[in-house]
Parts: sequence; C-alpha cells; structure tokens
Amino acid sequence: MHNFDTHEKDGKDKLAKLKYILLGIGAALLVPAFLKMISSNLVSSQDNNDYLIFAGFCLIAAIFSRRFITTIGERILEAAKKAEKTAQESKQKIENTQLELSSARERIEDVKLAVDLKNSENTVTESTNNTQKDILLELADNYISKTSVPDYSERLKLKAELGRKMGEIIVRNNLPKDELLSNHHSEGMLLALSYSVQLKPNETGLDLLISIAKYASQLYTKYSILVSFDASKKQLYKPKSS
Repeated sequence: MHNFDTHEKDGKDKLAKLKYILLGIGAALLVPAFLKMISSNLVSSQDNNDYLIFAGFCLIAAIFSRRFITTIGERILEAAKKAEKTAQESKQKIENTQLELSSARERIEDVKLAVDLKNSENTVTESTNNTQKDILLELADNYISKTSVPDYSERLKLKAELGRKMGEIIVRNNLPKDELLSNHHSEGMLLALSYSVQLKPNETGLDLLISIAKYASQLYTKYSILVSFDASKKQLYKPKSS
C-alpha cells in the first residue's frame, strides 16, 4: 500500500520504506489539525460510527502522506496570513476610530472655549498683555519640539491643545494678529493665529487665514486653517430666519 505515494526508485529500499511508514504516521497525526481547520467536531464525537470515519481519514492521510502534509502546511500558512491580515485591518479600524473620537473631543473643546470667550469681557492691562505675549511667543517657538512625539494620536492631541491654548491667549489679550504674523512665521504662531480666528471669527479673520495659508507647511496647520474658514463661514454668513 505504501507504493501509492512513494518514488519508484525507493520501492525496494528498507530505509525508504521506514521513512514512508514514519511519514504516514506523521500524516495520520495531522488529521485532527485538518479536521479542526474544516470546523469538524469528528474528534470529540461520541458516535461509534464517527470513529470509523476518523480511522478512514487517518488511512487516507497515511496513503497520501506527502501530498497530505504539503496541503496541510499550505493551508496553515494561508490561514496564518489571513489571520495576520485580519488583525492588521482590525488594528487600523480601531486606530481610525480613536482618531475620530479624539478629533470630535477636540472640536467640542474648541466650541466650549469659543463660547466662553464670546461671553467673557477682555479687560487686560498693558503689562499683562506683554506678559501673555511673551508666553505666546515661547509656546509658538517650542511648538515643534513639544509636539514631536512618535504616537500619531498623541501628537494630534498635543497640537490641538497647544493650538487652542495659544489661540486663547491671542483672543483674551487682544494681541495684534497682523503684527504677530508680520514678525513671526513659525509653524506654532501660524497655528495660534488660525485658532484665534476659529475661536472668535470675524471678517478680518478671513484675510488673516489667507495670509497664514501661504506660510503653513504642516498638514495639521493647514487642517486648522480649513476648520477656521468653516467656523468663520458659519458665523459670518448665517442664513436669515424668515
């Protein structure tokens, strides 16, 4: 029977016969793995007839041992690749969902701060104004270094928090935006100015955003400019109620 799946030249070799016997035994031992792969409960079945079916599987595996083992190996590798691909896709979906949630939370914080700024009165002294300006310049100058973290989600969160904080400083202290843009073209300052327009939209802010867009290099800054344009459009061009 071993001649079914042997090479003709090995037919009379005793070592070859032993090799094929061991190969057949090995193939038979792989039958449970094969049944598991095809989602069969034959191994755990208590039906006596299933024992005969299981023995038949083992016999077939032993007869066609080389082909059976090769097939099982290929299917296991294929299943492993599919599992890895599925895991990667699931991980990507989770990351995308987390980014969307993070973005939504940041937008909520932006809206809350914008409402707070709209309802508050800006009463600042010149000394306070200068102090806050120094704080703003320091934050803007260190913006790149503070947001240069490996994790993408964390990086976006830091940029949003810093941008919102710098924009708040500009709005609360009525800092001259045109002057800030003229003297400071750092990415941090561009983001700060963009957030200041987003937090308190007005007509002059549209021209400022156009000027900022010329210097912006980072994608997040450009995204912030687009959000500020959208916020300004909604605030300045509200449809008249009939």
